[in-house]
Amino acid sequence: MKTRIPYLVIVFATLLPLSVAAQVPTFHVLVLDALNGRPQAQVKVNYFCEALGSKRDSVKTGVDGKAEIPFECANGARIEIWLIPPGDKDECGGVEPLKIGDILTAGFISEPNGAGNDWCPNKQRRKLHPVPGQVTVFVKKPTWWQAHVAG
Repeated sequence: MKTRIPYLVIVFATLLPLSVAAQVPTFHVLVLDALNGRPQAQVKVNYFCEALGSKRDSVKTGVDGKAEIPFECANGARIEIWLIPPGDKDECGGVEPLKIGDILTAGFISEPNGAGNDWCPNKQRRKLHPVPGQVTVFVKKPTWWQAHVAG
């Protein structure tokens, strides 16, 4: 009987992190090119909760243009998301701080021509519908005017 106790402790210790991790809600950020609608890989998706003392974290998108974000904000807090694309592309418009309930139930598509970073055409956005559990954001190369005069 004494030899079985250490095995039970090991099994319990290995199962505990899995059950705790399963309780953290997650959502996806999909990054698309604003001109052609193609998914963008290796885009750094930064995020943090709008609560005092919350840490900033980041994850990169895969070849499908998606990044999985754990929502570890306090109840009722909002999450901020911003992108750092590789190369010479910039985020379009920007994303307002979002509540997890809104993301999980309705989804969100950024306004590529909204206030914030570089504006982009709205052509690709009009083809899409919000997907529950997903935030869709656009990137593109800045125009000459955006790169040299406006920015």
